[in-house]
Amino acid sequence: MVAVYFKRGSSAPRKRRSSRAIPAEHTAYFEQVFAELRLHPEKIAIVRHNIAEFQAQPYLKKGLHTAIDRLLLVFEDDNDIELLYRQVMSDDIGQRVRRYPLIFKGIISIDSNAV
Repeated sequence: MVAVYFKRGSSAPRKRRSSRAIPAEHTAYFEQVFAELRLHPEKIAIVRHNIAEFQAQPYLKKGLHTAIDRLLLVFEDDNDIELLYRQVMSDDIGQRVRRYPLIFKGIISIDSNAV
């Protein structure tokens, strides 16, 4: 049975929200980040450093805190870049992580984009 929601004070059903598409520039940024991580796997330490910096801040947004927790679960198993890629680009966990691209700050250098 499909749940139907009604507008307040009305008997007309409310429009369903469509799932928003991910902007192309966001996916392009994350594709560049993971291409760089595949070429230089040692840069995963930058991601860990950024996460540690965010965790050291006393007041974090709840969404950022949740995104960091989910990334730390991926890092507990291994530093597998492909697993991290699948999690960040997925629809469930990835939506929250992609809201905070500063987690991946410092991975892409200006020199690597100049090619």
